[in-house]
Amino acid sequence: MSEPLTLPRPLAIRLLHAAQLAQPEPVQGWVLSDGSGQPARFVLGAERPPARVWARLWSEPAAPAVPQPAQLAEGERVLVISLDTRGVLELRAWTLQQGQLRELVLIAAG
Repeated sequence: MSEPLTLPRPLAIRLLHAAQLAQPEPVQGWVLSDGSGQPARFVLGAERPPARVWARLWSEPAAPAVPQPAQLAEGERVLVISLDTRGVLELRAWTLQQGQLRELVLIAAG
């Protein structure tokens, strides 16, 4: 099993807030890393930025936070936010390995 991914809590809150503001439309964007490879900031947009990408992100306003394997490239890390919950928004991390969808442990800390 791989090590958990750690997302700074203020960044996780910004991601969830962006998804809430975009409702009923989905939000799309990218979590970019700092010089040490840690997640540092979020940029909106569907086009891949030239900077260091830590993960691709999108929201599902009316569906679970589970992507379809066809939505990911092999080895790509994605974060999916579900707004189709009662009370607490859901943020989950995924990757595609050897054609299989695999959930990653995601921790919001700090």
